[in-house]
Amino acid sequence: LPISNRDPSTLVCCTGWRQQREECTLPVCDGEQACQQDEVCVYPGVCRCRPGYYGAHCKTRCPPVFWAPDCRELCKCHPHGRCDPITGECTCLSNRWGPLCQNTCKCSRHGHCHPVHGNCTCDEGWWTPTCAKQCQCYPGTSTCDPLTGRCQCALGYWGQKCSLRCSCYISSCQQKTGACECQNGWWGPTCDRRCNCDLEHSECDAVSGECVCQPGYKGAFCNEPCGPGEYGSGCKLSCGHCKGGQSCSVVDGVCTACEPGWNGTHCDRLCPHGYHGNHCQEACPRCRNGEPCDPRTGACSRCDPGWTEPRCDEPCSNRTFGDACRSLCSPCFHGHCDHVTGICVCGPGFQGRSCNITCPDQLYGFNCSSVCDCGEGTACHPATGLMISNSRWAYGLKYFVFPQERICEIESHLCVCVCVCVCVYAWCQVVTGL
Repeated sequence: LPISNRDPSTLVCCTGWRQQREECTLPVCDGEQACQQDEVCVYPGVCRCRPGYYGAHCKTRCPPVFWAPDCRELCKCHPHGRCDPITGECTCLSNRWGPLCQNTCKCSRHGHCHPVHGNCTCDEGWWTPTCAKQCQCYPGTSTCDPLTGRCQCALGYWGQKCSLRCSCYISSCQQKTGACECQNGWWGPTCDRRCNCDLEHSECDAVSGECVCQPGYKGAFCNEPCGPGEYGSGCKLSCGHCKGGQSCSVVDGVCTACEPGWNGTHCDRLCPHGYHGNHCQEACPRCRNGEPCDPRTGACSRCDPGWTEPRCDEPCSNRTFGDACRSLCSPCFHGHCDHVTGICVCGPGFQGRSCNITCPDQLYGFNCSSVCDCGEGTACHPATGLMISNSRWAYGLKYFVFPQERICEIESHLCVCVCVCVCVYAWCQVVTGL
C-alpha cells in the first residue's frame, strides 16, 4: 500500500531498524554495539561521532570545510561561507551570496546584499542599487528612498530636502508645494476652520467648506435622506421607470424591475426597435412600413391598408376596406369584399364587379375560368362543373330563396337571401332548395 494508506500499527521493521512515525528509518545500535555518550547510531550496529565532531573521543569540532557525523562530508560553500554541522546548509559571508555562496556582492560598504537574491539593502542615508550615493535629505525630518534618493518628509515638513515646516493646523502639507492637506471636517488655507457637515454622510470641501454629500443624502449639511424618485449625491438625479412606481436605490439608482417598455439597470432606456412589454421580450406586431410599436403596449400608430388597430392583426370588418378601414365596400352579391383593395372576390359560379353575373354556359368555377367537360349541348354546374340537364335547372335562374338560413347580403335595407342550387338530375324546390 502507499505510505499514506498504510496502517502504522501493522508495520514490521527489518532487523536493525526501528519505526519512526510511518517508516522504519531509525537504525538500532544495541548491546555490545551500543553507541557511547558522544556518538550517534547512523546504521544498524554502526556508531559515529555526533554531527560537527570527530576524533577518538568525539570531542574535536569539525574544521570549517567539513560537516556531518564524524565530519565525513565536505562543505561545498567553503571558503565563502560556513556549513551547518548537522544539515550542511550554507551561511554566506557578508560579501557573498547564492546557494553555495559562489557570487560576489556588488554593494558598496554602505550596504549589504541578500544571501539568496543578491539585492543590496542600503544603510540609512545611502541609495542607488549598490548603495553608492549619499542622500541629500535634511537630517531628522525625512527618510531617503533607497531606490530613487528622494526625500520622504516626516509629518509637518515639506520641500525637496524636507527642510521647511508646514504652516497647517493639525494637518500635513504637500511635499512639493507646502499646501495644507486638510483632514475631513476641516477647511481653509491652513485647515483651521471646522466644517458644519454631517460627516457620517458627507465630506467637507477643503477649499470652500461646502458639504459634498454621499449618494442618498442631500441638504446644506447632508443630513437629509433622498425622497421618493431621487438618488445620487445631493439627490440630484431622478429614478427611471421602476415597476409599479417603486423607488430606485438612493445610492446608484438601480431598479429591482422595470415598467413595460423600459429596460436597463436604471430602467431609463426604451425597448429597442421591434420589441415591447415586460423586459422588452415581446416582438412588435407588423405596423405600417415597419414603424415601431408603442414600447409599453405594443400598439401600432398606423396599420397597413386592410388591417385595424391597435395591433394590426385583425382585417377590416363590417364591409370596410383600405387605409384605416375608412372605405365602404360596394355590394358583392355572391362573394366578399377584399379587405385591402375593396375589390369583390366572387364565389364559384359568378363573375362581374358585384359578383352578380352567373357564369356563361360551358364555363364554371372561380372567375368562370374553367371550361365544362360535359359535351356539346350539355350545361354544367357553374360552381362545381358537374353535368346537369337544362330542363331541370329551376327557373333558369340557378338560385333559390332559403329564408331559414339568413346568410345574405344586405343592400338598400332589403335582405335578399340567395343560394346556388346544386341538384343534379332532379327538381330544385324554390323555397328550400331540396
